[in-house]
Amino acid sequence: MKNTDNLSKVLEIKNQFGKLQKKYQTRLPKIDPYLVYDLLLRQQRNRGTIYMYNIEVFTKRRLDTNAPTEYLYKKTDMLPAVYEGIHYVTNQKLTLEMLKEISDCKDVLEVSGEYSGSCASIGSIHEHSVKDE
Repeated sequence: MKNTDNLSKVLEIKNQFGKLQKKYQTRLPKIDPYLVYDLLLRQQRNRGTIYMYNIEVFTKRRLDTNAPTEYLYKKTDMLPAVYEGIHYVTNQKLTLEMLKEISDCKDVLEVSGEYSGSCASIGSIHEHSVKDE
């Protein structure tokens, strides 16, 4: 009986995690779910702290990279590194609200990133997954 109770508790945790993942995918479909999870976990541990992340934004193909660069600079006070005119990389303080705003941009295809702590950006490390261009 005890073993069955333990299995049902584990199953409940798995089900709740699956529901949370679906919410990530529904509300922030362009954001890497691991990035959302990592950010939320850090914010929950230390409320009020805004953490530094190396963020990579993949956009639709553009002829002019100035508009996204200026937008990112206005929002973050950081100039992004730009690769191939569609891949923007910044090391910036990040909130879930910022991720939502980035995700809502019509030209954004995908956002990924890693916690960078107090370290400087290590540059581009992600590749665009080419899900749905």
